Amino acid sequence: MPPTCASLPGVHPSPETPIPQQASAPFEDFGITRIEALSDGVFAIVLTLLVLELKVPHLNDPHSVAELGRALLSIVPKLISWVISFLTVMVIWVNHHRSFKNLCAVDIRLLWHNAHLLLWISILPFPTALMGDYHHNPLGVSLYGLCMACTALAFALLRSHVLAHWHLAKDHMDREMYRKGLRISILMGPVAYTVGAILAWVYEPAAFILYSLIVVYFVVPSGRVKRV
Repeated sequence: MPPTCASLPGVHPSPETPIPQQASAPFEDFGITRIEALSDGVFAIVLTLLVLELKVPHLNDPHSVAELGRALLSIVPKLISWVISFLTVMVIWVNHHRSFKNLCAVDIRLLWHNAHLLLWISILPFPTALMGDYHHNPLGVSLYGLCMACTALAFALLRSHVLAHWHLAKDHMDREMYRKGLRISILMGPVAYTVGAILAWVYEPAAFILYSLIVVYFVVPSGRVKRV
């Protein structure tokens, strides 16, 4: 008989899961709520840092409508980069929330998988600013795709750990549905972003379009596979 969440030593049940008196908890200071709180804090900081990269343009003539128009037009790539990254971080946050909502326990490896994901999320303001400032430079646009591919891969590794250690998931979870969702997220995450990073060396605007389409795919509701 496979172990259950409440009976496993070294895992951290959610508040609604009863804890047997005999269960050991060598990492009892780390629970699901603490991991979610830390993660939410990182997400909030990253979203704030993203918008701080948008600067008001300096004008030689503050009364010139034409000069202001040209200056605003010049920061359109930065605006597009910001929108793509903002929506991407929100997509990750929503799916992160769904993933942890469906867990009844956390082991130490899952904790570090989550830390790995936060590492890549925390660096996103840098490639976002780089792509916005150097949108005609294939290296800048490609580096954004590579960073996003690593972020998506980190999330896929986290979810793969849950799939491999299914006792961490709540009883109502459908393992096969979870497996299908993971496969699609790998295809539309690390694989798609890597293609975008390569495409940047051929035609930078095409990479921008692909990065945008990936976000649209995850934002627009779909009935193909329930993303859990």
